[in-house]
Amino acid sequence: MRLDVLLACVAVWCAGCSSAPVESTNTALSTTTTTGYHDGPAAAQRTASIVLLGDVMLGRSVAPVVMNDRDSIFERLRATLNGADLALANLESPLTERPHMVGDNALEADPRSAPLLAGAGFDGMAIANNHAGDAGPETTTDTIAALHAHDIAAIGAGATLDEATTATVFERNGVRIAVLAFDLTHGGPSAGVEAGVATWDSAVARSAVAAARATADVVVVGIHGGVEYLPEPDPVLAGVVADLTSWGVDIVWGNGAHVAYAVSVAAGADDRQAVQAPGLGNAVFDQRMPRTQTGTMLEVLVSADGVQAWRTASIGTYLRATFDGWDLPTGDAASVDGEWWSPIGPLDPAAPAASVQQVDGLVPGGVLIAARLGDVDGDGVTDVVASYRRPFRTRLLQQAFPDTDFIDASGRGAHLGVFEAGTLRWGAGTMTLPVETLDVCDDGVALGFSALDDPTVTAGSAWRWRGFGFATASLLDGHAVPICVDLDLDGRTEPALLRGHDTAGSQTISTDGGDS
Repeated sequence: MRLDVLLACVAVWCAGCSSAPVESTNTALSTTTTTGYHDGPAAAQRTASIVLLGDVMLGRSVAPVVMNDRDSIFERLRATLNGADLALANLESPLTERPHMVGDNALEADPRSAPLLAGAGFDGMAIANNHAGDAGPETTTDTIAALHAHDIAAIGAGATLDEATTATVFERNGVRIAVLAFDLTHGGPSAGVEAGVATWDSAVARSAVAAARATADVVVVGIHGGVEYLPEPDPVLAGVVADLTSWGVDIVWGNGAHVAYAVSVAAGADDRQAVQAPGLGNAVFDQRMPRTQTGTMLEVLVSADGVQAWRTASIGTYLRATFDGWDLPTGDAASVDGEWWSPIGPLDPAAPAASVQQVDGLVPGGVLIAARLGDVDGDGVTDVVASYRRPFRTRLLQQAFPDTDFIDASGRGAHLGVFEAGTLRWGAGTMTLPVETLDVCDDGVALGFSALDDPTVTAGSAWRWRGFGFATASLLDGHAVPICVDLDLDGRTEPALLRGHDTAGSQTISTDGGDS
């Protein structure tokens, strides 16, 4: 944790502180009930979150872990997978008790592995891949049966080609999400006369996407393929990703190359933006080749209008999945439930909270920098959130950092306070990065930080009230204009930062204010 965040979080004082069923029609319907907030307008739309992972392999060297320590395999991801409205991965190990028959790599896993996937939080597994028939013609049927027995959708496979290429539709928070999967390797058993997987055929895939587009709000397509271990997608894979985007797919979900490729946003059909993930790499595997032991976890926030936002995380994949946190956005950012997301397009700021020129309760000699009104602590009473400077006073925590400058050129320290009815109810200890500009949202405060003697905003963050103080989102370096947006369409605004360019200059209000 950075020093400036540590001091803001720790050096504080308070005065007067108060399961989706799977149907044979390939439609998996599940309605999630949410509790409305006590205030704020009813949202016109709602959003759902989708977590996508790459290749899960539970056979070979992972099998002993499944047998002896199964809870550890997805332990680090379980909260994220269960917290998502929809969690999907590619199952690289068919679930069957039949002996291996096809190819050099025997990846089959015991069907008793299926409860592990259900317990981890997966709602569906793509099985359209080159290992789907490794134990012979009945392998695909075995895998489908094992997954369905635990209410996990088997995507991209079926008794017939029509069934294998019919989207599985999940309904989450009123958003209909259609999911397809295709085997680009042409190595799996093709569905046709017998059960098999959806082998990639451009005309068939385009028709399947069109059918899914006509019946769902969001279309996700999994592609298993690409030349393995290349540092970037091969031309064939790149072309398929581009085609799917142009056909109206909202999320291209690549897997199979066993290495992770960059995730990007591209213009799609009907003025919608698409998330392109050509390859998420492994999720759980036993490979040791370079770059195979690190994969990507992708989470996408969607509504009936398509993708709203996305984020990624690097995960460890060898025998068990590990996760240390989400990657930080490189451009504009919005904080939902205290976590940063990258919006799919330009942010639409809400009207700023009312600005205040004078704050009752400011200490004698205090200089107001910026202040806005809002109900920060949710008690129904309007607060004033104020950034200010005051004559410096040494605190014990500051003495632990002898080489840190806490005082500006005027001999003042920087603070942030929450005032109610002329009383300071919460105050941050002396801050090494002063708050230069801010906005108060329904679900937190957006902040722009400067230096003690330079008002230029050089970083931003989002703080969220947690009952006795603020929980802080990670600091994002670079220019930042604090705003409020309703990214998740719940009728309440969240803190956000415009970071792409200087869209608004910071304003310093130097007013001696307050009752002494």
